[in-house]
Amino acid sequence: MTNQPDRLDRIEAALDRQLQVNADLRVTAEALLQTVQIHQQNFEVIVGEIRQMQSDIRGLQTENRRIWERLERQDQQ
Repeated sequence: MTNQPDRLDRIEAALDRQLQVNADLRVTAEALLQTVQIHQQNFEVIVGEIRQMQSDIRGLQTENRRIWERLERQDQQ
């Protein structure tokens, strides 16, 4: 029966190590989640900026078309 306390100590130590590993994994998972959330926010900002650029480009295209049509009318006169 002298082995029984040693065995319990080893089991307890193994459980303590497993708890620490689980805690470390949780911290790592939380850090990864924060990183993903930051990237998602950045992505949403970039998508918004791209949409704004597309809108600006459409406006410039419309303006260029009007200028081109005006120049063509002047050439025809």
